[in-house]
Amino acid sequence: MKRTHHGIFLVFIGAILALAFGCASPARDVPMDFTAKATPAAAPSLSPSPTAAPRTPSPPPETPASTPAASHTPAASAEASPQTATAEAEADTGRVTLADGFYYVKLDAAVKKRITGISYPKSGKNLKITYDDLRYVRVCYYDFDGKAHADGELIVNKKVAGDVLNIFHELYEAKYPFTSIKLVDDYGEPGDDALSMAANNTSAFNYRNVSGTKSLSMHSYGEAIDINPRINPYVKENGSIVPANGKKYADRTLDFPGKIDHDDLCYKVFKKYGWSWGGDWKTSKDYQHFSKNGK
Repeated sequence: MKRTHHGIFLVFIGAILALAFGCASPARDVPMDFTAKATPAAAPSLSPSPTAAPRTPSPPPETPASTPAASHTPAASAEASPQTATAEAEADTGRVTLADGFYYVKLDAAVKKRITGISYPKSGKNLKITYDDLRYVRVCYYDFDGKAHADGELIVNKKVAGDVLNIFHELYEAKYPFTSIKLVDDYGEPGDDALSMAANNTSAFNYRNVSGTKSLSMHSYGEAIDINPRINPYVKENGSIVPANGKKYADRTLDFPGKIDHDDLCYKVFKKYGWSWGGDWKTSKDYQHFSKNGK
């Protein structure tokens, strides 16, 4: 009996100790590895944020500080002109764009109505040029006060429309000055451009004869452009000057802004694209005149 009571007493003491120090020993539970470290969660895979499509810059504001936003490289060769590079766009939409503010399109009904009876003969019979041969061109330019304008317009032959965009874009980037670039039709003289020249307006297409002759001018084909004609007048072999108010500028020894000579940027850019200058004619000197075929 003493041994029994002693055994019971030991069991009772063991139970009390178990309650006091915990209900399970490490050896009887899942082993604990104190040397292992938690594996850090893998960093999330970040895909790059989508890049927003670039916004097309608005046409340059009419301020001297405006800078043309253009993707075209001025030094591009004639083979890479907009006319060649975007011929498919011409077929689909009729519009070819070089840069903001520089594009050409086929003549629409409004333009045809605007020029018919003035620069384009009203009868339309037996003409050497059709509406479909021509393109309406929009350009930006700087005036002689350094102010930018986004309303320049010309009508030229579709064969030279790409050249014209390139030329005027280069002149714009260089801030070459123009008094205005408008259609001769704005001056309301059918078959003439005397008022346009007297206003020093730069223009292109005009179905008319060469001054004082019965031969069609290259302006009739849309392949000639007159640049700032008052300060770059036409000096005929007989000494007469057109326009008459450009007489003092016939003296090419004078130095003034916009004077076209062999050192002038306008001359160099036109020559770069294969155009000829009337100031190189042997007898008469047409300092305002550039044409694609030398006439």
